[in-house]
Amino acid sequence: MKRALALMLLATTHCYSYTTLSRAHTVGAGHVEAFAAPEALVVPASNQVAVRPVGEIGARIGVTDRVDLEGRVTTLGGSLAAHVQLRRDPSRFGVEAMLAPGAAFTAPDKLAFELPLVVGVNVGHDDQIVLAPRVVYQLRFDVPGLSRPLGYAFLGGSIGFAWRLVRHFTLMPEASFLGQIWSEPGFASNYAGTVGVQLALGALFDF
Repeated sequence: MKRALALMLLATTHCYSYTTLSRAHTVGAGHVEAFAAPEALVVPASNQVAVRPVGEIGARIGVTDRVDLEGRVTTLGGSLAAHVQLRRDPSRFGVEAMLAPGAAFTAPDKLAFELPLVVGVNVGHDDQIVLAPRVVYQLRFDVPGLSRPLGYAFLGGSIGFAWRLVRHFTLMPEASFLGQIWSEPGFASNYAGTVGVQLALGALFDF
């Protein structure tokens, strides 16, 4: 019975995809980076852990050397984001940072606005440890009994490792986390009192 309840919780969670799947630097003017990732969404609930397979594909296009645009389609919906370089370090062992504000639609009725700060620590050979804390505000539309959207706030982050295997291909395992920090009185998301985990194995292709 508990297992069935956990599976029902996961089926109705429908939280947006909160992965990063990127180094902490923009792709450069005129360049394109495509990416794809098989993933697992893990939601602990009532002493049970429910797991749902998900995935996403997308691309980034460099507008300038310090700004690129990203679009992705996921099992849960889709998103658009901009990457704005704050610090770029060309050395093999420097620290880089960028902001990645975005908006994500989750089917059938949720719209999230997020602001990740993506920080990368270069470890040589164009490999990078990537940390990305983020704040999220999500609106749920079409709530029974309400004539307006319902708001939630979340706090999360991700940690990943961008491992360049060959010149145009990078493998990026990543773990992302998200928990509710606020909801309107009388309401709560399925991430209230727990932390959702999204595990991804990203494949990044540079063109």
